Amino acid sequence: MDFSPSAKELSHFPFLKKAQDHIKGRFSSLDSLFNDKKGEQLIDLALERIKNAIKVKKSFAPEITGSSDDEIAGYALARIIVSCVHDKTLIDRLTRYESERAYYSLVNEEEWNQNYHQDDGEYSRLCIAIAHELGIQITKDRIPLADYVELVAPLHQDRFNLVNRQLEHGFVDIKKDERYELIRERIRVLLRRDLPHKVPTSVCEKLGPRVALIKKVYQEQMLEQFGTIEESSFPPCMQALISALTAGINLTHAGRFTLTTFLHTIGMDVNGICQLYARSPDFDLEKTMYQVEHITGRGGSGTEYTAPACAAMRTTGLCIHSDDLCERVNHPLSYYRAKKRDLKKGPMKKT
Repeated sequence: MDFSPSAKELSHFPFLKKAQDHIKGRFSSLDSLFNDKKGEQLIDLALERIKNAIKVKKSFAPEITGSSDDEIAGYALARIIVSCVHDKTLIDRLTRYESERAYYSLVNEEEWNQNYHQDDGEYSRLCIAIAHELGIQITKDRIPLADYVELVAPLHQDRFNLVNRQLEHGFVDIKKDERYELIRERIRVLLRRDLPHKVPTSVCEKLGPRVALIKKVYQEQMLEQFGTIEESSFPPCMQALISALTAGINLTHAGRFTLTTFLHTIGMDVNGICQLYARSPDFDLEKTMYQVEHITGRGGSGTEYTAPACAAMRTTGLCIHSDDLCERVNHPLSYYRAKKRDLKKGPMKKT
């Protein structure tokens, strides 16, 4: 399919190579961004994009507010800024936000686009064109088996299991809404695979105040999201690690990394984390402080890490004593949020 998008269309899908080619040459170098007012405006636009990605409740609009070129440039700069922050969770949030944004644009195509309209109220030429640009040979209602298996690998809904699908001549049947969902997942995976960028140190240094601002906003958002720390809401895997510490068992490197990143993400400061490790009989304050500061980004390279997902926990053998709630989540942080919410609601009253 010949896909010759307008600048407006590219602004809704700025991750496409055609979009990046469209603004190529607009800046002689990244350093030039800091030398004029327009560059500052684009950096502010990128910061706003990241702030929107951090929000728990996200909203999208069918029309962009600025120029198409600025929208594409803001997207590119947002990726540069989060690469300077170098926080895995923040990068994950930005890539998920961008994939959700593209998904919204496809689903609500009729509200903003006239060129690739729905031919029969169901078949979107734009949807198929975007899929092809992303390397998916999707059609109106089916997709090659190899593409399908790759796309649904991270998805956990039973309806995506191959055993529940109609397979014929090497193609898997899909519904209209599922086309959009699979494209959204493809976008998320491709964008995440490409980050973080290797940004020159000089550029990150010049972006220092903006990077610090994003870190501050992000930390405030995380504190608001997780609230006060409640150990009773910790998932079984984290409770097991703490119990092992208290019992004088030396945790593996993976165990210490997992527990530290989990506690850091939910808002516990370095001193609080070290106090927890002090329950261990062989506690060494200086050594523990060094390790905790390195993992939380206060020492060494300044890189902040986040707790591994449940799949990674199973791989390292740290997923133990799972309960019913564990079956409904895919990350220890999701468990913690859900458990706190359930405890806040209180026990169900009998009628």
